[in-house]
Amino acid sequence: MEESEKQNLFDTFKAVIESIVNEKKMVPKSKKKLDKLVAGVNLGLHIEEDYFFWLNLKAEGGNFKLNRGKLDDYDFQLLAAPEDLMFFCNGENSTIHMVTNKNRFGERKLKIQKGTTGRNLGKLLKFAKLLVIDKEAPV
Repeated sequence: MEESEKQNLFDTFKAVIESIVNEKKMVPKSKKKLDKLVAGVNLGLHIEEDYFFWLNLKAEGGNFKLNRGKLDDYDFQLLAAPEDLMFFCNGENSTIHMVTNKNRFGERKLKIQKGTTGRNLGKLLKFAKLLVIDKEAPV
């Protein structure tokens, strides 16, 4: 994968995450959850059979930063093909669908791995809910 392709992929995911977070901030209940969430997440985008493009997402005090590379200390890792992660974020694929079905590489569409700080199931559940666009329009 060339550097320009990596940058385009990073820019696309950054725009998607920022858009979802900004939309969630307009809903008071979601904004409160965003403000409370403190997490570090590694996102491994399964690009080729044996290659993952790594991004990391840091959430603290309602601020979210997406960067390239892996975090040394993180709460959990999500591994998915970019198209599967996009379908998850836009609500087309449910969490159950993502963890039970396979992607084009024969792996689970969404693999979840524990982090350096433990399993952090509570943060994972909050994070997954915050990543998905709400079906209803914000009020």
